[in-house]
Amino acid sequence: MDNQINILIVEDHLSYAQGMQFLLQQNPKINEVNIAIDRNEALAKLEKNAVQIVLLDLQFDTTEYDGFTIAKKIKQLYPEIKIMVLTQHARKGHHRRLFDECAVNAYLDKKLGIEETYLAIDEVLKGNTYIDKSIQQILDIEEFMKISSREREVLEELCEGQIQKQIADTLSISPKTVEVHVRNLFKKFRVKNSTELIARYIVYRNANRDTNTEMRLPFKK
Repeated sequence: MDNQINILIVEDHLSYAQGMQFLLQQNPKINEVNIAIDRNEALAKLEKNAVQIVLLDLQFDTTEYDGFTIAKKIKQLYPEIKIMVLTQHARKGHHRRLFDECAVNAYLDKKLGIEETYLAIDEVLKGNTYIDKSIQQILDIEEFMKISSREREVLEELCEGQIQKQIADTLSISPKTVEVHVRNLFKKFRVKNSTELIARYIVYRNANRDTNTEMRLPFKK
């Protein structure tokens, strides 16, 4: 990592931005870390300062712009700047827009540890793209979420601790049909048992905020 790296954090939650700024400044290879809390301030600081990396939030408390529009504008004006997106709401559709339309260089979970953030910075400066493991897992799970409405119902009942016979009674279908749905879900999620299936589904649900309903792991597989 070059020791002349200047970073701009574009984030409207100041406490988070200041915390990230403090952690980044502990790395002797990073020269300067500044903060912009909105689009106009970000563009003004980029005009006045040499910046190699922008750490960019996706969501802002305004309807005028978001991280996508900011990323596009930065790349239009300063194509050499590396943009690393920080989010707590990973989506497959976001991934495609960010890399295909906005030409960002990294997609990171806001909960990412500082050591892996340093690693991501190093990778994008080498000309590589970077997606952290937790976001990659969410993106993979979204691929597996192309399930039928009946499969989703079965999965929801499994999450409530129901065994297959109980699920059959609840959904008014045969136990054999439930068994077929569960087997198909195992294949789609690439898991071997109900516990693994539910664990992967909970990761997806929590990451995508589909519901606020609390889900319990069943006592039986």
